[in-house]
Amino acid sequence: MRLPFGLNAVFSIQGPRSIYVYSLFIGLLSGFGAYGFNWALTWTESFTFGNLIGYDPGTPAGDLHFHSVGSVGELSPLWILFLPAIGGLLVGIITSFFCPEAQGGGTDSLIHAFHFNEGKIHTKVPFYKAIATILTLGSGGSGGKEGPTAQIGAGFGSSLANFLGAGARARRTLMLAGTAGGLGAIFRAPLGGAITAVEMVYQEDIESDSLVPCILSSVTAYLTYTSIAGSGSIFSVQEYSLNDYRHIPLYILLGLLCYVVGYFFVKVYHFVQDIFSKLPLPNFLKPAFGGLIVGCIALLFPEVLGSGFGLIQRMINGEVLTSTSFGFSGPFFLLAVAIFKVFSTSLTVGSGSSGGLLGPSFAIGGMLGAFVGTMANVLFPELNIIVFPFLLVGMGSFFAGVARAPIAGMIMVCDMIGSYALLPALMIVAMIAVVLSHKISIYRNQIKNRFLSPSHHWDMNQDIMDRIRILDHFTEFRKYAMVSEHLSLTQLQTNAPGIQASDFILIGSNDEYKGIVSLRKNRILPEYEQELKNLITCGEIVQDVPPVCQSDTLGKALRILLEYDVDKLAIVEDNRCLGYLRYIDLFNAYQNEVKNKNKLRKAI
Repeated sequence: MRLPFGLNAVFSIQGPRSIYVYSLFIGLLSGFGAYGFNWALTWTESFTFGNLIGYDPGTPAGDLHFHSVGSVGELSPLWILFLPAIGGLLVGIITSFFCPEAQGGGTDSLIHAFHFNEGKIHTKVPFYKAIATILTLGSGGSGGKEGPTAQIGAGFGSSLANFLGAGARARRTLMLAGTAGGLGAIFRAPLGGAITAVEMVYQEDIESDSLVPCILSSVTAYLTYTSIAGSGSIFSVQEYSLNDYRHIPLYILLGLLCYVVGYFFVKVYHFVQDIFSKLPLPNFLKPAFGGLIVGCIALLFPEVLGSGFGLIQRMINGEVLTSTSFGFSGPFFLLAVAIFKVFSTSLTVGSGSSGGLLGPSFAIGGMLGAFVGTMANVLFPELNIIVFPFLLVGMGSFFAGVARAPIAGMIMVCDMIGSYALLPALMIVAMIAVVLSHKISIYRNQIKNRFLSPSHHWDMNQDIMDRIRILDHFTEFRKYAMVSEHLSLTQLQTNAPGIQASDFILIGSNDEYKGIVSLRKNRILPEYEQELKNLITCGEIVQDVPPVCQSDTLGKALRILLEYDVDKLAIVEDNRCLGYLRYIDLFNAYQNEVKNKNKLRKAI
């Protein structure tokens, strides 16, 4: 569905300002979409965790507006074992028979759409993704809720671009703006959502062209969401600042630990993905099988169920986390939860269930940070370690390492706690994790940088053409389609088929350049040829198209051809027209330049 023809000129995207306006609108829709999704998910979790499983995972402060898990019954091993499998079966039916794109993490599919599919997302994907994720997380699956909210926003952006008849570049920008809106709303992170959207598509770069639209969308979505759900950050944190520099070696150790466990997480997740893709089971049963294994893990560690954000809030509040099944606590219990969270997340998302990887990455990193802080308290009680700063720094740093998104990891955590006091520690730990993790990424569709992305091939080619001068490839120029300004239009129409041209270079008596006449835009209809014969000359309908000289570049020539919608361009020296170049001439020169460079590179 597209805009009616009459409205196209009014509402079509005509430049950056149009993109900015539509980004605000997408942010508004994303904020409402994130609120509706979070309400439905929290209601589902309150029933399954409270009435069936009998386990309270806790509630982050920013979600207290929604219904939390109410009265909790007795812990039910039967439901713990089988409920994730039941949820996986329902998700498998949805992804196998209704919407295959709804399976998995969601973020990776957005990255693929950006690079390889011109930012196109099927309209049905956000709807089915939301339902599948509610079933996955509501049944105890280990995943995050950022996947569907990002896809809801991205779906709004992509669909709006299609409706407006926008090109691929605008569609990609609006898709990322929607992604930023979904993340900014669900995590209450207006700046973090925008930075994550533009950074997650590359391993060593950011999509800078989309930064402003993403900020506008993310802030709008955040304001929309908090206007309904109440203001404040997702986590409630007491005041803290890094003022004891004896803690810095511990943060360095945390960075090394985030790299080691992050490397393990990426390998396990990709291994599980590959195993389940080859598993000799019907596709709709694979998420159920993965859910069954998650249920077995949860029998020992129910703490791995869900996103893990509730556990993080409980630990920030100062609660000593104790094993639900075994009744023990301490640093190694926290490490065990982190390791088993790696397996449960890999099995949930890697088997085909629907859930994000960003949320579990925060939870795993938080447990690693809590492990370091708690262990330091045991070994060095004189340092008076406060655990929750290590927990929060671990969250952002672990995600920064596994997702190759250092700025996003740091800013996201600062937004989620409503303070930048931990930024110095985050910078230290995140940089260690990212530098060591330079060869791994949890997102398989990430591309190293924009120079290697199919979405920017044309930009890179244009950059090459701006370095090639016309005189480097041309010494003589075509003159077949050069005509006098005094030639009549009817005579030009008669001669055109023999010359096989539709656009003509117009010259004066001394070969001076006058402009271009296009028969595609100026033509006498056959029924009027006799009456208007010789009355209209080419000089009277000339189009003022700038010429180029031999020292100009192919890039400049190509831009003029595109801007003035002509198929050839005059080459002028000392006000004398030497001939012209066509589209095909420019591209042949470009191809020859590339071939010569490749031969030289091979010779070296």
